[in-house]
Amino acid sequence: MNIPEEIETQRMRMRFLNLGDVNDVCRQFSDPDMTRYFSDPPCDVDEAKEIIEHYLNPRGKDYLRYGMFDKESNVFIGTCGYHYWDQEKKQVEIGYDVWKEFWRKGYMTEALPVLFNLCFINLQVNCIYIITHQQNKASIATVRKFGFKECEPCREINEKDQICLRLIKAAWMQE
Repeated sequence: MNIPEEIETQRMRMRFLNLGDVNDVCRQFSDPDMTRYFSDPPCDVDEAKEIIEHYLNPRGKDYLRYGMFDKESNVFIGTCGYHYWDQEKKQVEIGYDVWKEFWRKGYMTEALPVLFNLCFINLQVNCIYIITHQQNKASIATVRKFGFKECEPCREINEKDQICLRLIKAAWMQE
């Protein structure tokens, strides 16, 4: 399986997270606006380092997280990636977050097709899903643009008020 370390889109450079990103990740996951719909509480610098260390060297693992950076300024925009890759069921969960200064500017609309193709082609899954808080209207609207539909949870979830939406490979590839 070939997972690229770096991917470019029209406005962004997406690359594996590294320990040099600890301040950006800490800011991202400690801000109350950013963590409003997260199941984990806001983090500190040590926890941000643990998050990054978890995602180091993702090849061959069931998870990956890219940092997203503006191509021109190299400013940190957010992260996106996958986790809970189930090779038997041929499904994977995706996740993403965009720093609030970049909300509603189309960054996830630009990044998600790259992530979908990586999952469908490189991981050879038939289903990509997202689990999010039912009040996270922006995230739900973003994935619905790509054909995600609400479904029964694709994995066990413990938090109430969470919903699952999925995209089937056949639907994505026909577009």
